[in-house]
This record gives sequence, structure tokens and C-alpha cells, in this order.
Amino acid sequence: MTATPLATPSSPSHRIVQLDGLRAIAVLAVFAQHALRAPLWMGVDLFFVLSGFLITGILLERKSRGQSYFSYFYARRARRILPPYVLLMIVSSLLFGLGWAKHWPYYAFFATNIGDALNESGHDSLNILWSLAVEEQFYIFWPFVILLVPMRAIAAVAAALIVGVPVLRAIATPWFDSFWPIYYLTPFRMDLLAAGALLAVAVRRDRDALEPFRIPAVIFFFAALAVLAWLHLHFPRFRAANTPLSNAALYSVSLVLCTSAVVIALQSKGIVRRVLANPVLVYVGTISYTIYLIHLTILYAVWPLHYGRYPSAALALALTLAYASASWFLFEKRLTRGPRARHALPQPAVAGTSGIRS
Repeated sequence: MTATPLATPSSPSHRIVQLDGLRAIAVLAVFAQHALRAPLWMGVDLFFVLSGFLITGILLERKSRGQSYFSYFYARRARRILPPYVLLMIVSSLLFGLGWAKHWPYYAFFATNIGDALNESGHDSLNILWSLAVEEQFYIFWPFVILLVPMRAIAAVAAALIVGVPVLRAIATPWFDSFWPIYYLTPFRMDLLAAGALLAVAVRRDRDALEPFRIPAVIFFFAALAVLAWLHLHFPRFRAANTPLSNAALYSVSLVLCTSAVVIALQSKGIVRRVLANPVLVYVGTISYTIYLIHLTILYAVWPLHYGRYPSAALALALTLAYASASWFLFEKRLTRGPRARHALPQPAVAGTSGIRS
């Protein structure tokens, strides 16, 4: 099939089909990491870059139009995020009890990444919420940056975060006994979100700004992938080493990989575009938020059945897709796209949607 032309953050009425396909790849990578122990933790990082790109795009659009800014943004986020989140907490409580309730402030105020860093959290299946917390914390201050900082300076702020956050990770390493706080806490992951924001600013200024980087992005993508594969094969404990080098460098390599993937998706042509615009991938990308939320809960429910790794993964994937599809068609679509969308087929995400959420 032929994909729609590249939509930009300056045209939120258009849909970026390729990014839905990329979102599907990201959520399937996260599922494979948990279900099959595949070393694909970079799937979450890809969500962060997508979030930075898409959220910055819609904020820039609202700012340029002089329309309602904070009320529109936060109301839209609440409609999209809260209903599936609350449903997850209900399902988790029914399956695994209310152990999370003694740490309820972390769950009520989207601070589970802090709870995880302090080893204060509920059932292990809820650990998946750390990345959602990172994004919500990013949403607290980034709209103020977009609103208050001149357009020309926003790119400089994003670039400063890309450069400065790895240095911060290296400096902060001695503060922690393991790499997990570095991995979980928002100040140490903002370079990924800033990388996406920088792409959004570039495309906002010039629709064709990323065209010269199409080939370099492919080169950087495979170079970063090769580095990560080499580290996994030859230094499998590199990530867990908790050294200034590992904490500073590893997530920066992932940043290069994921940012390059977004550039490739936005500039995709031919077979790459056809793959990313495949209806199956587009659909999975559309419901990826709920897939992400529920898949670990379902895995923890399936694992005690002792079917074996691969049968358990297949069963969990089927149940995850069924749950996410039901959630989408029963209430999520109506809340996010209005009553008219209730019986329509899922469409690709608009340019103003977030990374994990469609």
C-alpha cells in the first residue's frame, strides 16, 4: 500500500502512519524483552524519542495558533492516559492483591519510577509503569519550556539536554548502588525525550529538514545496533556494571539508535514505508498504550501455568492483544476521538500523540 505523505508537527490534522508502525515495533520489542528475555530494552527508549517528537509538535502548534494551551494539552492527556491506567490497577488488584496500596502516592501521582528506584513498589507486574511516570513528569515542565522559550532557543535547550544528561548520569553514578535509579529517574532519561523534541523543532522550521539526514540516519542506526550487539555478546554485564562509562555511554548509544529510527521512519520510502504502513503494524501501534500497560500483568498471570517460555509468550501475546483491542473499541476510542469514532476502524496516530500512547 502507499503511505500518506510525511506529516509534520506543524500539521496535526494529518497522521504519521509510519510512526504507528514504529510504535508497534517498539511495544513488540518490550514484550519480547519480558516474555522471551530478549535484550530489547531499547524499545522503551524508542517510545521516549517518539514522545519528545510528537508532544513537542502539538505544543508548538498550539503555541503558534494562540489557542488554548495548557487546558487543551492536559485535558487531552488525561482522557488518553487515565482510563486504561485505572483499569490496569483494578485488574492488577483482582489478580495480585492490593500490595501496591501501601505505596499509593507513587501510583496516584505518576511517580512509580521514584518508587522503583527506592525499591518501594507493588507487584512486580506494575514495574512497567516507571516509563509512564517518566513521560508524565516530562509533561509537567516541557509545556512551559515550549511556551516561554523563543522558537530559536528551544532547539538549543533540547541540544543542551542531549549533551548534558549523559554527563549528569556519569556524575551521579557514585550516588547509587546499582544502575536502576539511573535507568528509572527522569533527569537521567531526558536526553531521549529531548532528541525527539529537537527533531520536531527541525521539522517545524523546515518540512524537508530531515531529508539530508536520511542516509546518515541509516548508517548511524546500524552502527549503534552493532555497538549494542557487540556489547551484549562480549560484555553482557556492561549495563549492570553501574560505572560512569556504562551509564553515560550505553543510553547515548540507544539514543542514536532510536533517534535514527525515527528519522528513517519519517523519511521512509519504498519497502520501508510499506512495512511501517502495514495495516497490522498500524493497528498494533494504535493500541500500543494498552498493550504496554497490560502485557506484564498478563505474563505474570500466565507464567504460573508452566507452559514453557514460548507457549507462555504466545498465549500472553494473544491475551494481551485481545484485552487491548477490547479496551480500545469499548471506551478508549470514544474518549480520545469522540462518539463518531466508536464504530470506525482504528486509524494511525496523529502527529500530536505521545510515544507510548496512541
